[in-house]
Amino acid sequence: MGCLKSIIKKIFFLAIIFAFFFFGGYDFMTEKYQQFTSPPREVLIKDSKNFGDFSKVSSDYRLTRSLNFGGYRKFNAHYLPTNQKITILDLKNNKIIEPKDFYTKEIDKKINELLLKFKDSAITLEELTITNRGVVVAKGKTIPYVNFKSKVKNIPFKTVEGTIAAYESQNIAKNKKNSTIKIVISMRDSNKYNQEITANFIKDIKFN
Repeated sequence: MGCLKSIIKKIFFLAIIFAFFFFGGYDFMTEKYQQFTSPPREVLIKDSKNFGDFSKVSSDYRLTRSLNFGGYRKFNAHYLPTNQKITILDLKNNKIIEPKDFYTKEIDKKINELLLKFKDSAITLEELTITNRGVVVAKGKTIPYVNFKSKVKNIPFKTVEGTIAAYESQNIAKNKKNSTIKIVISMRDSNKYNQEITANFIKDIKFN
């Protein structure tokens, strides 16, 4: 009897999967996902104002958003001419990395501590080295950053270069304002990464 129930459950499950695809469930979900991640640019800019004002960002950067990543909101920019990608994470009120850390060696410590949390992941960064430090002046706001070079765990001879920056901006929700920290991350293969693409993107943002 138990075996029969198990077979019936499997048939029922397969029937649901079949109906999902046959009646357009997959297409419906895909369409909804695309509508969320890639709405019209003006809609995305309005909905993402807590990250900053992106209305002056060049159209060479394709703007999208993602579903929450590990509980954090995520905003993306894709530089179309070279395929370089930039991500902004809203860390909420967590003090994982703060802008003030970039003015001392504290940033080196915090980045390495963060990588240690992912040391058991199949693919992660290792042997990361800070190669440069600086600031980007963006519409009157100073954004500190570090450039880095790193090996990629479990991919032989693979090295990447990139930029990590941080800024603080106001989040407005339910008529309440609170300041949260955003992290800007961009990286590519060592021979392809262009720090100027990341810096120019930051310069075009108007921060609140």
